[in-house]
Amino acid sequence: MYKATVRALIRRSIARLNQGDPSMMVKMAAPDVELIFSGDNSWSTMYRPVVKSRERFVTHRGIEEARGFGDRFVAEGIQFAIEDILVNGPPWNMRVAVRANDYIPGPDGRDVYNNRFVDFFEIRWGRIIRLETFEDTERVAEWDRRQAATTPA
Repeated sequence: MYKATVRALIRRSIARLNQGDPSMMVKMAAPDVELIFSGDNSWSTMYRPVVKSRERFVTHRGIEEARGFGDRFVAEGIQFAIEDILVNGPPWNMRVAVRANDYIPGPDGRDVYNNRFVDFFEIRWGRIIRLETFEDTERVAEWDRRQAATTPA
């Protein structure tokens, strides 16, 4: 029963994010939440340089950095389309995987950016303690290059 509730909460928080409100996802985060965004791109280097190793590298730490991450999604107009949500484990050691698409619709209805990703959440008693994103980081880096080329110096 709680797995269906978790799926509904994730869907609702992403729907709110799509509407320009990241607050529900931020409220679900633990105070010391960790976000891991792979690759060497403007998303992974928002707060510190990337360290490449076999160990996961935390790119965002705490509520304020998580809020900055969510606010940037809203500012860039990124939308999310969920394909699947998998929930496993008890409430004190829950893992959630969300497979989805992210995209920015253009004025002509065609995407100016799109990607596929899996977000892997670690949740303890309803609080997100860690979120790791797996997506095509080459597409992210290409988006960064296109943005830099169109931004006046």
